[in-house]
Amino acid sequence: MAATPPAFLLDYARRCEPRLRNFLDAKAASVADLPVDLKPAFAQLRDYAVRGGKRLRGALVEQGFKAAGGADAAAALDPSIGVELLHAYLLIHDDFMDRDDVRRGGPTIHAALGGDHLAGSVAILLGSLCQAWAWELVLAAPVEPEKALKAAQLLAASLQDVTVGQTLDVLATKAPPLDPKGVLEVQRLKTGSYTFELPLRLGALLAGSSPEVLDALSRYARPLGQAFQIADDLLGTFGSPEVTGKPNASDLREGKRTLLVARALETATAADAEKLRDGLGRKDADLEELRAILRRSGSVESAGDEARRLRDESLKALDELPPAVAQSLRELAAYTVDRSA
Repeated sequence: MAATPPAFLLDYARRCEPRLRNFLDAKAASVADLPVDLKPAFAQLRDYAVRGGKRLRGALVEQGFKAAGGADAAAALDPSIGVELLHAYLLIHDDFMDRDDVRRGGPTIHAALGGDHLAGSVAILLGSLCQAWAWELVLAAPVEPEKALKAAQLLAASLQDVTVGQTLDVLATKAPPLDPKGVLEVQRLKTGSYTFELPLRLGALLAGSSPEVLDALSRYARPLGQAFQIADDLLGTFGSPEVTGKPNASDLREGKRTLLVARALETATAADAEKLRDGLGRKDADLEELRAILRRSGSVESAGDEARRLRDESLKALDELPPAVAQSLRELAAYTVDRSA
């Protein structure tokens, strides 16, 4: 049976969506009188940003705020929306780089705008607007200025990590295959750094966190971020597009160096390893055969075991957090590894 999202994620999504819609509507209204009509582009951006998603990162901003003793939860809402917009920025750029046409069951922005060079250029610019709005919302948080500044400094550091990680991920497709350790390091930078650690620590900094709480949040977030990415790789390779909302096996088509691939290249027979190397990154590759090689090699089971090990490692940090927050994060750790979308 597929894991269900923790209650705090669902509760956050209900509160997040109206505020996100209102924010985007206000931004669209602010450009309505410009000499070139931006309404179609902004409409596509709005549709993309509100089209669902787990709202994981925004919800974790609130959990980090609570972990550090933040009393007024409303103070974390707009910064949490900022982190959701940061996620949209990264997804929009990632869609373009990966040449994906579908995200969350609908068209990516560059595909919706026509799929040509002009559409891609506009999509990149719209993604960059989402990044600017993230800074705006974090810096305008209704907290003491020094707390907002610390949160913004963290945002800058995390953006550097994720950009370096994405650069490594893109260039790795044309480099010799990474070993499992190298894959996990790339994924730590590209995804783990901003999926769990950034939002939790950002929320905690807005509340004036102690170093001890920040350390506990990092020790929870870092291994869980890697577990999340491994689960994402498994879903992206074997999950149903109708459930995940995006095409499967795109990582194989793009030649991405995932833990699944790294482990398979270590353990597959020589013949299977050669077929896998030859098929990675080829648009005409036999995807069913590549998936069969991953299964035969044992990399699917191995990757799942690694995700569960990392999840269990993350749980060790929760004893140092407030009980209510620890329980929410414990439920999230289980969902992260067992989810189906």
